Order: sequence, then C-alpha cells, then structure tokens
Amino acid sequence: MERTHQVQVLETGRVENLADGVFSIVMTLLVFELTLPTEPGANLAAALGLLWPKFLGFAISFALLGIYWLGHRSQFNYIKRADHVSHWLNILFLACVSLVPFSTKVLGRFPQDRLALILYGSNLIVIGLVLNWKWAYALRGGHLIDRDIPDVIARFGTLRCLLAPACYAIAIGISFVNPTLTLILYACVPALYIIPGLQRIWLHLAQPARSPP
Repeated sequence: MERTHQVQVLETGRVENLADGVFSIVMTLLVFELTLPTEPGANLAAALGLLWPKFLGFAISFALLGIYWLGHRSQFNYIKRADHVSHWLNILFLACVSLVPFSTKVLGRFPQDRLALILYGSNLIVIGLVLNWKWAYALRGGHLIDRDIPDVIARFGTLRCLLAPACYAIAIGISFVNPTLTLILYACVPALYIIPGLQRIWLHLAQPARSPP
C-alpha cells in the first residue's frame, strides 16, 4: 500500500519547471504581433499609431500572464506534492495560458469587435477558474500540502483566483453597451494585483467573520 501511495503522490518540481517554461514562451510570443509595415516609404509615426491596439493587448496580456504566473507560484508555497488529478489540472491550466497569444492577437486586430472582446475575456476567465479549481483540489483533504493552511490563506488564495474572472465577466457584459469601456476595464484589472495596498484590503476581506461579543 505504501508503494502505491509513493507512485501516485509525487514532488512538484517538474510541474513548476513546466509552468515556468510555458509562461516564458507564451509571454515571448506576445511580442511577435508587434510588426511594422514592410512597404517602402511608409510613414513611421502613422505606422506606430496604427499599432496602438496591439501595444495595448500586449501590455494587458503580459501583465496578466505575470499575475497568473505569480498566482501559480504562490500556490506552490503551500502545495508540496502532486498526484494524477493535480497534474492534469496543471496541464489544463497551461493549455488555457497557451491560448493567450491567440486571443490577444484577435483583440489587437479587432479592438472594437464584441466577439473579439468576448473571446479575450473568456480566455482569461477560464484561466482564473482553472487556477482556482487547482487550488481547491489541493486544499481538499490536505494530502498535497505539508500542513493545515489557515482559513485566511485559503480564502485569500480563492479571492485572488476569482476576482479577475469576476471583473472580466462584468467587462464582457459591458461590451454589449460600450466596447471601449470594456477595453478600459481589461486594462485596469492588473492594477488590482500590482498595487501593494490593495493586497492588504484583500487580506482583510479574507479574514473570517467574527461573531459579535
């Protein structure tokens, strides 16, 4: 029985290395869409001006991929083992991450098209949901972690995974009224994770409710 357990439950080093490799490739691929026209005599200023949707998509996606990489890395501060299910959840997560260059390319070429906005937002929603699914599975039963995680950390991890998808869902709804506002919301979501003071607010929200004295 002990031998079976050792076969099914493994260390996480190779999973983390795979994730680092996928993220580095995906983040590099984002820049390939930033290409100037090849026609001789093209006006550089005009060409750069036409690239603004692609620059915006690159900036948003690069920041969000950085955030998702940090979220994935932070989970493995507590997840110390992996099993068959967690391996496939990680593969599903990385598959969704690998689609970001494509959805970013579509957004960059059709920044005011509702379908492009929905496709891009849906891609990011699924990434966040799968990341949360992986986190919830690791916490269930505690067999993938070394110790009991305080409730505040478990809730903070869940909040961190689900806040961005909730924002993207709202942005998709707004695209039916104002596509430009949807782009603005997509651009603002990374700030929720980057600004240090907001992290303290999240941690406060993750605190369990105290019963009245």
